[in-house]
Amino acid sequence: MKNRGGSILQGYAFAFYGFVYLPILLMGLFSLNSSNLIAFPLTGFTFNWYVQIFNDGRIFKGLLTTMAVAIPVTLITTVLGSMAALVLTRYQFRLKPLFAALLVLPFFVPKLIFAIAQVTFLNDIGMDKGLITVWISQSLIILPFVTIIIASVLYKIDKSLEEAAEDLGARPWQKFRRITLPLMKNGILAAAFISFVLSNAEYTVSFFTSGRVQPLSVLVASDFRFHLSPSLNALAMLIVLFNICIIIASEWLRRRKVHQ
Repeated sequence: MKNRGGSILQGYAFAFYGFVYLPILLMGLFSLNSSNLIAFPLTGFTFNWYVQIFNDGRIFKGLLTTMAVAIPVTLITTVLGSMAALVLTRYQFRLKPLFAALLVLPFFVPKLIFAIAQVTFLNDIGMDKGLITVWISQSLIILPFVTIIIASVLYKIDKSLEEAAEDLGARPWQKFRRITLPLMKNGILAAAFISFVLSNAEYTVSFFTSGRVQPLSVLVASDFRFHLSPSLNALAMLIVLFNICIIIASEWLRRRKVHQ
């Protein structure tokens, strides 16, 4: 019975992974197809769609805009997330449950409702849409992810190390710089990579708050509405490969820090 149950679970696992990753593999396959039609049978092998992407000025401009959004959002969420994680794990105060609830609230609010609320608020205060509005809106959504990642690392840190530093006369800033910060570096690094990837992939909030400044996700989604070109498959595969490289680099740096 145990073997049978294990086989069923393995079958469910393979079916799940197939459902998730098979469309991505098909997208990569069609990005190498020489036909303009995204359909079987395949007519030939080509890299022309990738060449078109690299020669498309709109795509390059959208990529620059994406970087102009993702890098500041990563910095903002990493700094604020680190501070929020420290508050949650190292301090006790009466409104701490409310603070934690407000922090994770974006998890439970649908992005569409959140985006509409953001746009309404921006219109009420007379703020024009642009890079700053995208920074603010994306940071609010990504901040809970970053905070939880860093807080999970802080919870595992042995507090006796910090207490020992206090007993030896270390001031709060010295304790943080010499004890807490080095121990939470891996969590900060992982959270920064996750923030960067989530910012690149964010579409709903960016669509409502970007205005004329369009990140790559908004640009690609707009093109998909009018024309399904194999060049978009090529672009999507490049984005997937880029995110995979970021994850591999993050894991490599984490393992390197552990073994040092």
